[in-house]
Amino acid sequence: MEHIQKDDIIIRKGILHILDSHTGYLGLSSQLLEMGPDLMEFVRGHIFKIMESDDAKRCQFNGSVSPVLSLLESMEESDDESFIEATRVLGENLFDIMCDSVTIPAADLLCVTFQVQSVIHIALLKMNYKVTYVHREEEDAEANDIVKQRVMPTNSAKLTEAVIIDLTEYKVRLVEKKYEMLNGDKINYLSERFLQCYADLAPKKKFQILNKVINDINNHYPEDGIAKRLDMKSRLREEFTENQAFKVNEIGDKLFGNHQGKKQEFDEKIERYDMQYDTFTVAKENTVKKLEYQMLETDTGIEIKIPMEEYNTKDNVEIIEEPGGGSTIIIKNIENVKIK
Repeated sequence: MEHIQKDDIIIRKGILHILDSHTGYLGLSSQLLEMGPDLMEFVRGHIFKIMESDDAKRCQFNGSVSPVLSLLESMEESDDESFIEATRVLGENLFDIMCDSVTIPAADLLCVTFQVQSVIHIALLKMNYKVTYVHREEEDAEANDIVKQRVMPTNSAKLTEAVIIDLTEYKVRLVEKKYEMLNGDKINYLSERFLQCYADLAPKKKFQILNKVINDINNHYPEDGIAKRLDMKSRLREEFTENQAFKVNEIGDKLFGNHQGKKQEFDEKIERYDMQYDTFTVAKENTVKKLEYQMLETDTGIEIKIPMEEYNTKDNVEIIEEPGGGSTIIIKNIENVKIK
């Protein structure tokens, strides 16, 4: 689901389980939360950030293996007891995995069902504890003290671990981080061990890979000159503007199809990430902010940042390829300069 509004999210019910793996305490609740307006807005905000995030991955269940899929398929979301029991099992399973690591953050697991455009989802929001300090009043001693305590993330925080599952088609969207397990392996434990699903790369990561591959290839052919190499980035921006998506195979053909060596290098690098047939888009303009300017660094360490509009119009920037090698960049029509 793409580009929803926050108000499209209708909270149905929620429950909170305590997964304090650092102390070994598992507190599974048997009661639904009282979801007042403030709490609903808090939960809605975090769900919206995940659904609109370019850091969120798409994930596909392995139906023959994943116990999470089997549990959700048998859960009756409209029945409170069924929902409570299912989330208790999810919480216990996740807690057992968390205890197999000393680096996975302890957390409260906020399980919520919500509806968007008649489709019901479940959100498993891992509210990793943050350390903060508060005052404590000791009335008998007439003294005040500062003590450390652990709290859940605030409204403005961005969750680093969360799962959202469509309860109709069981499509998964998640944000996760790798943590080291007791056996020394550093893994994405949410997708690999908890959900047991196949996770795709996040759109933000795909764009970073695509952009880096193109830049690396351009830098392997300095003999092409600066202007020709910069044109590649300009054409990548045009492709996204025209299609509102990155069609990886088509981009490779259009940028490097006339040069066998470059095209082969592009295909080999992209195939390492299994992206050769991908078409992906992004939700946030900031994700593709690098397409809005050309960034150059000379062999002497001079950095030049040229807005793409200025580069494309050629009115104020001129690039001259010298006959004997090397290049000259001329910046014209300067009325004012700000030192930064």
